[in-house]
Amino acid sequence: MVVSVVKAFGGQKSGIAYTDSDRKRTMFTMIFGHIQLVMGLVLYMVSPAVQAATADMGAAMKDPILRFWAVEHVMMMVIAIVLLTIGNIKSKKASTDAAKFKTVAIWYGIALVLVLVTIPWPFRAVGAGRGWF
Repeated sequence: MVVSVVKAFGGQKSGIAYTDSDRKRTMFTMIFGHIQLVMGLVLYMVSPAVQAATADMGAAMKDPILRFWAVEHVMMMVIAIVLLTIGNIKSKKASTDAAKFKTVAIWYGIALVLVLVTIPWPFRAVGAGRGWF
């Protein structure tokens, strides 16, 4: 996703042609995003944190860590993948090369920000003790 966003911003600024490799890169980014979402949803269903949260959603909403795992993480990731899909569709329909690059840059860029903000990094409370790998 990072490569797609960087290439889209670069293509938009330089005015180069939107080639078949650009189209394939954005398509594969979207496909890999969907695969990641499916794998994440499977993990979501078996997650002990999510199971604990769904046992008592009222209490989970008051606990920021349980709320993150039960609601925030999954919803933001789904929204990010929806944005990738919309961006891919709109880039196909754009009439000029510059418009295609701009569409990918905007939609994929917003999706990338959502993903990066919602990752449980080790320096955040929701990722504390998880380590980098």
